[in-house]
Amino acid sequence: MTGLFQTRLQRHLREMAKYLRLVFNDFFVFALLFFLGGLGLGYSNVLKQLKYGQWWAPVIALIVLVIVVQIGRFATLIEDADRVFLLPKERAMHAYFVSARRYSQGLAQATQVITLFILSPFLSVSMHWTITQILVLAVAQIILKDAFLRLDLASAYQVTAQRRMNQWWIKWLLAIVILASGLWFMAYAAVVLAVVLDVAVAVWFHQHWENQQIRWREQIKLEDNRMLGIYRFFNLFTEVPMVSGTIKRRRYLDWLFARIKSQHKQTYLYLFSRGMVRGTEFSGLVVRLTVIGMLLLYFVRGQWLPIILAALFIYLIGFQLLPFFHQYDDIVFSHVYPVASDLRLKSFVTLVTLILSVAALCLWVVVAIANPSLETAGLALLVEVVEVWYLARLYTPQRLARADKNRG
Repeated sequence: MTGLFQTRLQRHLREMAKYLRLVFNDFFVFALLFFLGGLGLGYSNVLKQLKYGQWWAPVIALIVLVIVVQIGRFATLIEDADRVFLLPKERAMHAYFVSARRYSQGLAQATQVITLFILSPFLSVSMHWTITQILVLAVAQIILKDAFLRLDLASAYQVTAQRRMNQWWIKWLLAIVILASGLWFMAYAAVVLAVVLDVAVAVWFHQHWENQQIRWREQIKLEDNRMLGIYRFFNLFTEVPMVSGTIKRRRYLDWLFARIKSQHKQTYLYLFSRGMVRGTEFSGLVVRLTVIGMLLLYFVRGQWLPIILAALFIYLIGFQLLPFFHQYDDIVFSHVYPVASDLRLKSFVTLVTLILSVAALCLWVVVAIANPSLETAGLALLVEVVEVWYLARLYTPQRLARADKNRG
C-alpha cells in the first residue's frame, strides 16, 4: 500500500507541476516580486513604529498562529473506485494513510515554520522575546499541527469519539488554549500541552484503529473537496477541465438586463450577460479576483506598486474572460440562429468592457483610499482607463480572431 501511495503521489506531483508552470509565468512572478517587496517594506515600517508593552500584540500573534495552524489538510489522494477495489485490503490501508500523513506533514509544517520566521521580528519588538522563546513557540506550533494531522488520520476510521474530537471548533479551541498559554505565560507551557495532546491522540488511536472500518465515502468526499480547492486556484490563471460551474437563477440581478433591448443585434449581448450572471464559474472568478485585488491593494502603500498591482489584476480578469466567448459553441442553436459573427464579437467586447470597467473602478477606489495622494490616484486612474480600453477594444478582438483562425 505504501507503493500505491508513492505511485499516486508521483502522478499528483507531475500534475501540480504542469499547472504551476502555467500559474507562475514570467509576468506573474515579476508582479509577485513587486508585491512581496512592497509587503516587506510595509512590514518593516510598521515594526519601526511599534512599542514594547502593547496589550494587543500577543492577541495579533495568537490570531495569526491559530489561523495558520489550521492550514495544511490531510492529503490522502484516494479515489472513488477505491471503496470497491481496495475494500478487501482495508486493514492494509493503514500503511497507505500513514504515508499520506507523512506527505501532508511537509507543506503543513513548512507553513508553520515560515509563519514563525515572519512573525519573529514582531514578537521580538513588541514583546521583547528572545530567539530561544521564539524557537520554543515554533516547536509548540509544529507539535500542535502534528496532533491535528493525527486527528485527521483517526477521522478516516469509524471511531466515534475520535470523530467528535476532529470537529473544526474543537481544533480551534485547542489551538487557542495551547498557544495562548505560550504567549501569555511561558513558551514552554505551550510545548508541554502540545506534546500531551499529540501523545494522547497517538496512543489512543493506536489502541483502537485495528478494530474499526474506514469511512470510505467521507474520505473520498474530503479528498475531492481538497483537490477542487486546488483546481479552483489554478482556474484563476488557466483553464482547468476538472472545474465545472453551476447555474443559479439570481432573480435579484434581473434589473441589470433592463437596458438590453429585445433587438436582433443585441441577441448575444443578452445571452452573454445572462450566462455571466447565472453561471458560477466565470462570475465567481471575476468576483474572487476583484475582491483579492481590493484586499491586497488596501494594505499596499507607495506610488507605483499599487498602480502595478491594480493593472495586474485587471489583466488577469480580462485574460480569464476570453474562454467565455466560446461558452456556447457546443449548442447547435447558437449556429442555426442567424446572427452575424461580427455582432457576436461586438457584444462580447461590450460585456468585457463593462466588467473590466466595474472591476477597475473598485480597485481604483481602494487605491485612492489606501494612498491619499492626488498624484497616485490620478496615475492609477489613467493607467486603468488605458488598460481597460486596450484589453477590451484591441487585445480581446485580436486574440479571439487569432484563436478562430487557428481553429479553422
